[in-house]
Amino acid sequence: MNKKLITLLMAGMVLIAWAGLATADTITYVGSSTVGKFIQDAEKVYTAADFKINTKPESGGGENATVAGHADIGGVAREVKPQIMAKGIVKTLIGKDAIGAWVHQDNPVQDLSTTQLAGIFSGTITNWNEVGGTDAPIAVYVVNPQSATRKVFGKVILNGSEYGGNLQTVRPDPNIVDKVAADPNGIGQLSFALGANHPQASTVRKVSVDGQAPDVTNPDYPITRPLYLITKGAPAGAARDFIAWSLSAEGQAVVMQNFVGAGTAAPTP
Repeated sequence: MNKKLITLLMAGMVLIAWAGLATADTITYVGSSTVGKFIQDAEKVYTAADFKINTKPESGGGENATVAGHADIGGVAREVKPQIMAKGIVKTLIGKDAIGAWVHQDNPVQDLSTTQLAGIFSGTITNWNEVGGTDAPIAVYVVNPQSATRKVFGKVILNGSEYGGNLQTVRPDPNIVDKVAADPNGIGQLSFALGANHPQASTVRKVSVDGQAPDVTNPDYPITRPLYLITKGAPAGAARDFIAWSLSAEGQAVVMQNFVGAGTAAPTP
């Protein structure tokens, strides 16, 4: 084979490879770092598109970028603002970020009602024997006031009232597990996602709330915030395909690595 033919063949191969790269779909994601965790996990197994991920602006930035057309998909880890929805945004629930009430593995209490949790985190219940446990003072560990975990937990459990009592604020959030693991009388608030893979995870556990199991397969677990993928108008092209995959069995398996599954969900205009 002469040199000229070899050169032509090599050039052809380069052109074919370049053409394949040039036609690859790229999805630009802007928004919540919590939803971004799912996107990062999905990126490892979803091969139909590449991703450009920016989580610095968080949920509000995701809303604004999507409205402005700067993101193919935005991520919002709360309810999407009505004024954003009014601008033609379509939201799709892909799962829920669940927040657990974590206790030491030796704590005999298995279930707490929302009323009991409200008493514990407001300071009106101070001993485990008031909720079916041993006669011991309750040590309450909470994440920092700026954390979405603290805000969501307070909204659901305290119904907007203030935290109170002998609280100990813990930073960063995952250190809640360390505190509870070292304290048989402790209880702390922390998202499932941050607690599940913690080195001390085997020494703590989540209690049921109002009889609802604290499990990623239970869409009725009460202490949650929604996780949305949003688009400007109905999802189309690569964004549509990815959102559909996110709701498929394969996509939901990725969601449930860290979050509660969406159950039956569909895009909402």
